[in-house]
Amino acid sequence: MRILIVEDEFLIALDIEDAVQSLGHEVVGPANSFSRAKELAPDVDVALVDVRLVDGVTGPDIAEHLSSSHGATVVFMTGNPEVVRASTAAIGVLTKPFKSGQVAEVVRYATAVRQGRHPVPPAGLELLPAT
Repeated sequence: MRILIVEDEFLIALDIEDAVQSLGHEVVGPANSFSRAKELAPDVDVALVDVRLVDGVTGPDIAEHLSSSHGATVVFMTGNPEVVRASTAAIGVLTKPFKSGQVAEVVRYATAVRQGRHPVPPAGLELLPAT
């Protein structure tokens, strides 16, 4: 699957990229802003989205765009989970700081949901209201 990483902190983006690639998925990005995420959005299956980026608190808008316009399955990865708890554009939120093993588990979960399965959510992933 094609996994979009939306993260403005380079080292965190690299860690997420390593976790995604270790599962055999294609990495798209990273994108560090809403405009860059929109450029990379076509044909993305899953998106891992930070909330606060170089252009401000644009993560919720990015999630809404990716979900509604491109049908992507979105997971927030943020140190500010309270900002997105009411979002219906994402399936869940993983609170930073997190370990790379958690990222891999969240990616497995998101791709399974994308495929129509109903897996058990991994530890650390807070599920959000269904869209």
